[in-house]
Amino acid sequence: MFQTILVAIDESEAAREAYDLAVRVALEDHSSLLLVNVVDVSKLIAVAGYETPYPVDAVELLRESGKELLDEMKRSCAAKSINVSTATGEGDAVDEILRLAEENGAGLVCIGTHGRKGLARLFVGSVAEGVLRRATVPVLVVRPASESHAGVEGHGVSPAAQTR
Repeated sequence: MFQTILVAIDESEAAREAYDLAVRVALEDHSSLLLVNVVDVSKLIAVAGYETPYPVDAVELLRESGKELLDEMKRSCAAKSINVSTATGEGDAVDEILRLAEENGAGLVCIGTHGRKGLARLFVGSVAEGVLRRATVPVLVVRPASESHAGVEGHGVSPAAQTR
């Protein structure tokens, strides 16, 4: 059904569960996976502030940890005979995810969400919501099982995933 599935990857439980679900879909549909990690510098500066002692070091650390995570997941996909590629971005996470989806012809975007509300959502923002609102392809939004007691916001397609 989907030739290429873009999976937004970070170190969160939500991203891990989105990855696991995307792997299952890829195996069933014989799809390729594009694993994407974005370093959102603007949010790093907003949270840490301009006075961070070594912001360049912090960004480089995020780049390296993102690359290691992508490499680990790529090896896991290869072991399952899934065609997989990786990409990194830097900048606004929503913009980068959507740009990479378009550039790589992704037919589905799979992304985890934390379901933040209130001030946490105001300050951290919701990458999943931004992608969901602006994407021109279907988006599968996955909330970790540990947070699924409230269900998935939006259309309520299932307790673990939502598509648009």
